Amino acid sequence: MFVNQSKLPHLLLPEHYSSQSQHEVELETMFRPQWHWVGSLHDAPDDGDFFTRELFGVPILVRNHQGAYHCFLNVCPHRHSTLSNERCGSSPTLKCQYHGWEFNVDGSSGRIPDAKNFRPMSGGPECLKKFSVSVHGPLIFVSLDPSCPPLTDQFKPFATVTEEFSGDRWAHAETWHYDFPANWKVVAENTVESYHLESVHTDSFRFEPEDEIEHEIHDGGTIMRATIHASPNAMRFSRWVTSQLHPDCSPRYRMYHLFPHLFLMRADAMLQAMVLMPTSPITCRATVSVFVLRREQETAWSKWLTRFWGRIKTSAVKKILAEDASLYPGIQMGMEHSPFKGCVSTREELVHALQNHVAEKCGLQAGRDVLPEDCRREMSS
Repeated sequence: MFVNQSKLPHLLLPEHYSSQSQHEVELETMFRPQWHWVGSLHDAPDDGDFFTRELFGVPILVRNHQGAYHCFLNVCPHRHSTLSNERCGSSPTLKCQYHGWEFNVDGSSGRIPDAKNFRPMSGGPECLKKFSVSVHGPLIFVSLDPSCPPLTDQFKPFATVTEEFSGDRWAHAETWHYDFPANWKVVAENTVESYHLESVHTDSFRFEPEDEIEHEIHDGGTIMRATIHASPNAMRFSRWVTSQLHPDCSPRYRMYHLFPHLFLMRADAMLQAMVLMPTSPITCRATVSVFVLRREQETAWSKWLTRFWGRIKTSAVKKILAEDASLYPGIQMGMEHSPFKGCVSTREELVHALQNHVAEKCGLQAGRDVLPEDCRREMSS
């Protein structure tokens, strides 16, 4: 059931949820060196499709080249313009919007209009900067850090969630964003613990009795497995829909948290992905996507059923997240004024695992006597 058999200490102090210095340390030690989910296969499904994003202020462009995905710094080496300002698009070549320079799949310069006026060219600075890309299931990941270990290493304990089906089996239902007035850890901790379900999600999201919940704690993240509480009619309907799309799908709820900020949830024929990005010491942005399995041999009927199940699942996820979101302002306010150390129950042990990861990565120990100097000043002001 649970890994621990007794209550656990709250390893982070309230000040660690609002301190500017802690925020900066987390960005440098935990987020910037990390792999980041930036999009999905549906964002660039065909050859020549691309999409643009920003990661910690760095503009990137991800492009589909003959079914393989490549990521570049969205800056032209000629006169520093972004290659494209479009959120997404398609073009036969990777070309700068300003002067029309074209680039090859490896980032090297290709066709340059009026190239004779640039002679001689060194062949070095005229290349795009390229970043690492990794695709798992329908999800596309990018790392800005060339020294970052392969994502497959981090995914090892969690591989079943993306390897169970090929990426093209997952139909995209919807993607949306939230801007929460709370530190990212407030949202992350709420996401991984089931203790609040009975009081917050009374009618929308409940698990069967406590002894049905299973936890796994790994160096790179945690896993929760549980049985969702539903009426007999709802369970029968869910089993019927699942049998039409893929008969062997498990109805059991599984949540995979890859430290620090990626959450993958599976239940029946649905995959939900959520990533949290800190935007300040007391705010964060969540991006959420819902996917539903396609039938292996699709028909008009199965396509309709996939879209229908996507709408049902998206509506349910939005209701649950809205109920959680209503709590975040109060939790954040409490964090900023709390004189307490806090404690963690065995049912909340995945919160403790996350806090332990943060403490280790940031060089923290629990206790006021080890707070950074400016954090102590913020606390007393």
